[in-house]
Amino acid sequence: MKIVFLVLTTFFSIGINASNFVSMKIPQSTIMVEAPNIIVALPPSYKSDTTKKYPVLFVLDGETNGELVDGMLQRLHLSNGSNEHIIVGVTSSNRLRDFAPTVNKDPRGPVGEGGGGDKFLDFLETELIPEVNTKYRTNDHNVIAGHSIAGLLVIHSFQSRPNLFQGHLAFSPAVWWGERETSQATKKYVTTAKHIQNYLYMNIGSESGEMRQVYDSLAQIILRNRNIDFNVRFDEFEHEGHDFTMAAGLYNSLKGLFKHQQKLGI
Repeated sequence: MKIVFLVLTTFFSIGINASNFVSMKIPQSTIMVEAPNIIVALPPSYKSDTTKKYPVLFVLDGETNGELVDGMLQRLHLSNGSNEHIIVGVTSSNRLRDFAPTVNKDPRGPVGEGGGGDKFLDFLETELIPEVNTKYRTNDHNVIAGHSIAGLLVIHSFQSRPNLFQGHLAFSPAVWWGERETSQATKKYVTTAKHIQNYLYMNIGSESGEMRQVYDSLAQIILRNRNIDFNVRFDEFEHEGHDFTMAAGLYNSLKGLFKHQQKLGI
């Protein structure tokens, strides 16, 4: 809990008294029957530096996690530890339906739930990202972040659409989901891809049992198969529960992202 306390203290210490987020209206989706709620926070320099273009960080469960990410990014930027980002919060009313790539058939979990992950990525790729690029000054460097089942979607996107996002932040990703399809597909991707140019952050907390076993197996395969342009950072927070791993890992994940972006000249 000490790490989480420090992260939250950093967030509140920058003096944000009101939300920087505003709702973003998008055209009616032709992909999603129930479109997610979209909120956007612009960096402090956006209005004053009218020629600058910014990377975009898409935060899944944005209504819950957006403020935390925005606060940490601002604090890091003040200390020259991060680029400024446009933050787009994306919140689904049904996380299992929209974030899980496959339908779960394992009786130990919610049977019949999930399966909409690819449709959700279609929405991001063909509707939301183009709309963000139209409305705001972006530089075509996109990052996606998510926790738990949203983290599973981050990993699914990494292996199934490797060019959609240039950075992936997955906090306690639910790689145990279903028949472990996403974990297996990711292992195959990293062992067969000729070259990967991306940034991947994963972490895990005090989770144990099969969840930890599947995560560890995936992490080991990724670490053994990274190349010079595939920047990877993994953290283990053995004293932090599942609900706190995003707060615990946010600092390290964003610092690692900054180093990756510096290598790319972002």
